[in-house]
Amino acid sequence: MYSKDFIKVAAASPKIVLGKPLENVKEMLNILKKLDKDVDIIVFPELAITGYSCGDLFYSEDLYLKQQEAIKYLLNNNPFNGVVIFGAYAFQNSVIYNCSFVVQEDELIGVVPKEYLPHSEEFEETRWFGKKLNGIDYLDFFTIKDGKDDNYYHPVPFGKMLFKFYNSDITFGCEVCGDMWAPQSVSEELYLKGADIVFNCSSSPARIYKTKKRELIINNLTYKYSGAYVYASTGASETSSNVIFGSELIICEAGKTLKIDDKLAFESKVIVSEIDIATLRYKRRKSSYYKQAYMKANNELSSDITVHEDLIKNADKCKLTREIDKNPFVPKDDLYLDQIISIQTASVYKRFTHVGSKKLVLGISGGQDSTLALLSLVKMCDEYNLPRNTILGVTMPTSNTKEESYQLSLALMKKLGIDALDLNIEEAVNYQRDLIDHQKLDTTYENIQARYRTFTLMNLANKVSGIVIGTSDLSEIALGFTTFNGDNSSMYAINSGIPKTAVRRLLEHYQTIYKEVKEEIKQILKAPVSPELLPGKQYTEEILGSYEVNDFILYHKLVNGATDEKLVSLLGYVHKLSTEEALKYVNNFNRRFISSQYKRYNMAEGVKVFDVSLSIENFQLPGDMNKPNENK
Repeated sequence: MYSKDFIKVAAASPKIVLGKPLENVKEMLNILKKLDKDVDIIVFPELAITGYSCGDLFYSEDLYLKQQEAIKYLLNNNPFNGVVIFGAYAFQNSVIYNCSFVVQEDELIGVVPKEYLPHSEEFEETRWFGKKLNGIDYLDFFTIKDGKDDNYYHPVPFGKMLFKFYNSDITFGCEVCGDMWAPQSVSEELYLKGADIVFNCSSSPARIYKTKKRELIINNLTYKYSGAYVYASTGASETSSNVIFGSELIICEAGKTLKIDDKLAFESKVIVSEIDIATLRYKRRKSSYYKQAYMKANNELSSDITVHEDLIKNADKCKLTREIDKNPFVPKDDLYLDQIISIQTASVYKRFTHVGSKKLVLGISGGQDSTLALLSLVKMCDEYNLPRNTILGVTMPTSNTKEESYQLSLALMKKLGIDALDLNIEEAVNYQRDLIDHQKLDTTYENIQARYRTFTLMNLANKVSGIVIGTSDLSEIALGFTTFNGDNSSMYAINSGIPKTAVRRLLEHYQTIYKEVKEEIKQILKAPVSPELLPGKQYTEEILGSYEVNDFILYHKLVNGATDEKLVSLLGYVHKLSTEEALKYVNNFNRRFISSQYKRYNMAEGVKVFDVSLSIENFQLPGDMNKPNENK
């Protein structure tokens, strides 16, 4: 599956022979020859040409000339048409600089010196290297001209800078090893000047706990700045005189590790993943923090470099290989499930005590949403030392209610020890149908039932000095699968921040908490989702489509800002849908989502749980927004 919203990057840790530049370059070339053709940028470690641990040999002109010849060999034999970033050093006015070199095919585009030089414990970098002052200078450096082998000298930009792709405006910057660890890291400045990605050439010793710390720093940086980070460290092959190097390779995006290889290695290794540039841009546009920090940033990095148009020629067709979560809302760790439960219970407890209510009134249908709401209220009572009969559960069957659902409702209320009412509303529904002279089995008939249930719950709440707890979940709210002044109305919407896929996972988790209703929950999860408002079979996912697919669209549309074109591509890649099937889902979602905004204006308050909420405070849109044109 190909997508134009991604750029493919790689990080490599080659087998390094200390002090043998040409051998090291040949190993790098072997890696480049085997690299995926649609990789756009690859980064190698710090001082990868010579090795990091050359000590006082860095003073030697002999080693420097060997490094130059090795770089010339790389340029002359480079099989890769993307961008290559590697660590080497440069002599400039009798000062030695530890740098990242940026190469495109046979041309050296720029050289970025290290800014923060460590000089403590095993590090002695200020013994050899100097720190460059601000601004862009030029190195007289060779490149290969027109494929010829003879040296061609031209001035190469030298300093702290950004690199911008001519035909896509994707921007990246470089920092070297310890630049990342500084309290005010170089990467922070690069991000604030517009860098989408920062590449780090590193040589970092292996040490217990250091991998986790490094990953934490990188994830923190990329989360704060809505950016991406690609890190490559020297491998264990270089030396073990005083330290052994960690061979770590990391690719991160917006606070998430996409790929990591932290195993000590004596042989070369590479990791590859795709950076979602479109999502990063969307997150920055939404972030008031980034916008204000960007505007505040000074103009120190005014010298951007625009490189050749063909630099990014593969970016329009990047073959996806990265793992994209099929169920992005579903926590994979019980810790986060417990956190959701804690948020739900605390939020409803706050509302309950604020209003000064005596009862929590809940309609119970035997379906997934009302079961989750019930379990959350029981957990709240247990957590905050309230008797469970604080909850008044009400089942309101009609002739359309399945016997299985009805019995599950009664069993849940009995086994969980709450107050319960069993009110058959068939006669009242028929009275309303007769009153308005409507006998069709249609949407009006369905909504009469939904509204009468809400009407009954509201009146009961008045009677017992209680508040009505709503059960509609985030997926239903997004798709408009709620009845106006029916199930979308309550006094607190406990599930409104939780999509259906997460509802299901939470119910599975509750089986381990309330084992007395484990079998009932199992049956509820097994049954198809249905409003049970019409005779016979009425399955929600036959009407709306798969909740798993709809939640995927909801996440990538509202959290990552995915375009419809990108959604179709992702649905094909992740859910294996055909283009036609994916278009149908996206068009249906868009139509239902936009046309249902007026219902969300009538929705009760409810706590935000994930990165998206559809309350009127969190998502603003006119209630009469025009429906989008359907994609072809």
